[in-house]
Amino acid sequence: MKVHVLVDNTSVPGGPEGEHGLSLFIESGKHRILFDTGQGDRFIRNAETMRIDLKDVQFAVISHGHYDHGGGIDYFLDINKHAPVYIHKNAFELHLALRDGKYTDIGLNPDLKHNSRMIFTDGITEISEEIILFSGTGKEYPVPSGNGNLLAGSMENPHPDDFEHEQNLIIKEDGKAVLIAGCSHRGIANIVAKAKEILGKFPDAVIGGFHLRAKSENSEDMSDVYRISEVLSETGAKFFTGHCTEEPAYKKMKEVLKENIGRMGTGNILEP
Repeated sequence: MKVHVLVDNTSVPGGPEGEHGLSLFIESGKHRILFDTGQGDRFIRNAETMRIDLKDVQFAVISHGHYDHGGGIDYFLDINKHAPVYIHKNAFELHLALRDGKYTDIGLNPDLKHNSRMIFTDGITEISEEIILFSGTGKEYPVPSGNGNLLAGSMENPHPDDFEHEQNLIIKEDGKAVLIAGCSHRGIANIVAKAKEILGKFPDAVIGGFHLRAKSENSEDMSDVYRISEVLSETGAKFFTGHCTEEPAYKKMKEVLKENIGRMGTGNILEP
C-alpha cells in the first residue's frame, strides 16, 4: 500500500506546495482511493506534479464537513466522471468557527448535497471486504480542546459541534489494517479504540491529522497530549501525522512514541 500526500499544511523539501488542509491518494492492491480534497483544486495540481491520474480514483471519501477537507469536491467531480463520494449524512449541515467574536462558515458547498454521486453514510459502512468507513466513536479519552470554538446548527442558534459527521477509513491488506483519519475531532485515541472494536485488534498503522493544537487560545493541555500518547503507545501501531497536529504537541507525542510516530507533508509517499 502507498499513501501519497497530495495536500498537507507543510511540504517535504522540494515537494509541491501545501495548504491548510488534507488530501491523500491511496493505492492498495485492489483500490485507488481519494481521501479528502483540501480547500480547493491544489490537490489536483499536486497530483499532476506527482504523476498521479485522479481519473483512476474508484471512489472518494470525505472525512467531515469542513472546507479544508472537502472544499475541492466539485473540482474532483469535474476531473473524475465516475467515482462516487462517500460522505456522512450530516456533513453538509452548517458548520461554524467562532473567530474574534464572529461566526465564520467553515462548511461545505451545500448545493453538492443533491449531487447524484454523493453516497451518504452513518455508523459503519462496508464498501468492500477490505474497506470500512466508521463514525460515532466513544469519548473515553480526551477530545481536542480546539473543538471549543467549532459549532454547528444555524447562524442564529449555533450549538457545539458533536462531530457525528466525522468518519474514518480502515483499509485491510495482506493481513494488515491501516486507519486513515482526517482531523480526529472525536479524539484520536477514541478513534483508534473504535477501530479495534471493529477489527478485533488494533490497526497496524494510523495516518492523519490529530487536531492537537498548541498555539491558540484553545491549545491542548500537554498532560492530555501525554496521556493520549501513552494510550497510543500501547497499541503497537505506527503513526504518521500532519495537518492539524501542531509542532509542540507533536514533540510531546514523539517523546512517548519515539520511532513509532513520524511527520508527513505534501509530497510524501508513505508505505505503512
